Amino acid sequence: MNTLREWSPLVELVNKIPSSVQRGLLFHDVSITCVDLVEEFIALGSNVGLVFWYNRKTGAIERLATDSGSQELSCVRIASTVEYMVAAGCRAGQVNIFQIPKTPPPDVCAELLLKAKPIERYTVRGLHRAGVCELVWSKNGMRLFSGDTGGAVVLTEIGYASKTCQSREIINERYEIVQMDLHRSKLLVSSSFRTVICTPEEEEGSQRWRVAQVGKKDRKMLAPFGAVFASVNGKQQIVATRSGFRLWLADDEGDVAQTLIFKELMRAPCPEIGLLNPSRNPIRIPTTFGKLYPFEGHRMVSVANGALFLLDLERMGVAGSLTRLRHILDVAVDRNEILILESARSLVRIATLPDSSQSTIVLKNLELFVSAESQIVQADECCEEAPAELLVRNGESPGSSLPCDDDRVVDTLDDGGVDNDARLIDSHMRKLELFDTLNELKYDESILFKSGRTRRKHRTKVNPIVEIGQIPKEIEPDGGEPSGS
Repeated sequence: MNTLREWSPLVELVNKIPSSVQRGLLFHDVSITCVDLVEEFIALGSNVGLVFWYNRKTGAIERLATDSGSQELSCVRIASTVEYMVAAGCRAGQVNIFQIPKTPPPDVCAELLLKAKPIERYTVRGLHRAGVCELVWSKNGMRLFSGDTGGAVVLTEIGYASKTCQSREIINERYEIVQMDLHRSKLLVSSSFRTVICTPEEEEGSQRWRVAQVGKKDRKMLAPFGAVFASVNGKQQIVATRSGFRLWLADDEGDVAQTLIFKELMRAPCPEIGLLNPSRNPIRIPTTFGKLYPFEGHRMVSVANGALFLLDLERMGVAGSLTRLRHILDVAVDRNEILILESARSLVRIATLPDSSQSTIVLKNLELFVSAESQIVQADECCEEAPAELLVRNGESPGSSLPCDDDRVVDTLDDGGVDNDARLIDSHMRKLELFDTLNELKYDESILFKSGRTRRKHRTKVNPIVEIGQIPKEIEPDGGEPSGS
């Protein structure tokens, strides 16, 4: 099993995000507030109402402007289906949904390549009366569930053919939504008060949802406990956190089948996840688990009070801990990698393998790629040969492979048959002949340096984000941030 660690810093990504943006006459500092990732892209929410869409393969970054203006974004989620669906919730209660087309494969017909679709945006307003704190997509990207700090959960159904979206509130827990997860048609909602399973009614045309509580015992205190669907011991179950380093395993109806207790295991020493720039002051171990994220099969990532733990549910062990971070503002988990938002301008990637989309490799970590069985063999000693002279005949290029006359060939390795002075004169004459040939070659005058500054031509471009039902506006390229219609 590969070691979980930080392989390389994400300084290049953070540097591509501007430190400030101008809104009117004022400049606002840009801070990263939330994050999510898939294999190809990373979405970064900010405090100025922008989502930074980063391409992990090309290194390009794009700005997605929300309809909430300069409101701070609190949550962002990506769904990779036929197209990329990016949802961003803000502190003011609005939810913006971006439909981003995927790049067609190279073998697609030319007609589809020419019809590039713009980025479309849907906006959900008026249903959340508190800040949006949690989002979860369905697998096909047609349904989005959003929860806020007031306990309301809103379902948004997107009609791609009709270019419409319909939203309605399905439940209200009256307490802050901590975490949500979706498995098939069942929605798992964990608030600071309790964890419930929401199932739509089977009656035709009914929009009501049946609510069942996970466990019969109520919590003794309000706490940010998380809950997710996960496969444990080859069975799909609900994993919910409880106080005292406990985890509940329950079925789809909310009946608790087993309680996993990690209290004694947390006191035992466990391996620390390696960081390139760890904090000198380790974080104090919390007294309970928080949110949960499935990681590589039966393992589970839990975050609480600035610390991160990797739990093995089947073997009942703590596989690793991360207590030397400055803070943990947000966490995103995808397959075998974990992206941690440490501060407003700091991202940490934890994974079992280096980032395959990046070509940069830390040289000091190359010994990790060498297996224990491999042997290092010393190379044979090499003798440097004299460089072959360039021959130019009849205007041919220096790289020509035409044979040369015997009387023009000089053996540089045989010092006994040729006098040193004659060899130097012959070499000098060949260089002069080469220079004359190069001077006679034609060149493009555009490569010549010309003094003076050239003026840029101002061209208009179409706003890449199209609000559904409206016509995109034309903006100047240097006119500040792109704004939605």
